[in-house]
Amino acid sequence: MEYNVSSLLKQHTGAIREYEVDDDLLVDGVTHHVRGHVRMDRTPDGVFVRARIAGEMQDECSRCLQPVAYPIVLDIEEEYIPTVDVNTGARITLPEGDEEAYRIGERHMLDLREAAQEYWALALPIAPVCREDCPGLCPACGEEIGPDHPCSREQIDARWQKLAQLRL
Repeated sequence: MEYNVSSLLKQHTGAIREYEVDDDLLVDGVTHHVRGHVRMDRTPDGVFVRARIAGEMQDECSRCLQPVAYPIVLDIEEEYIPTVDVNTGARITLPEGDEEAYRIGERHMLDLREAAQEYWALALPIAPVCREDCPGLCPACGEEIGPDHPCSREQIDARWQKLAQLRL
């Protein structure tokens, strides 16, 4: 997901380049195959990237611990600022407040991987589930809870047994 944008940087503001993505993305040591579309627009300061990239995440259900796969869709919109001027080769200093901006390398290579990895991490669900109505595992026996599950849903902690008797 690296693109040589030297010809785009030599173009006027508003020039466009479009690319199809069919690549692997390494996130937290796991490789995910991703596909999508990237549009790059020349701006006065650099290149504005709009990308829609999709992949699939393999995980486990947070309730029943069964394997689950779910789609991840990244809608990336970021401006990349060059580190050197494409015409003169002179270093470009970032304007104040843009210190965290994505940068185009000295050889005019725009690497979309860092942004894609960050957007991937933001797209992950906090607690993935295999299905919305997944009942999860029984805290008493560890088996999956189902309609015929033998354990009582209202297990009483032995430390509170005396208080439970007062309710009766």
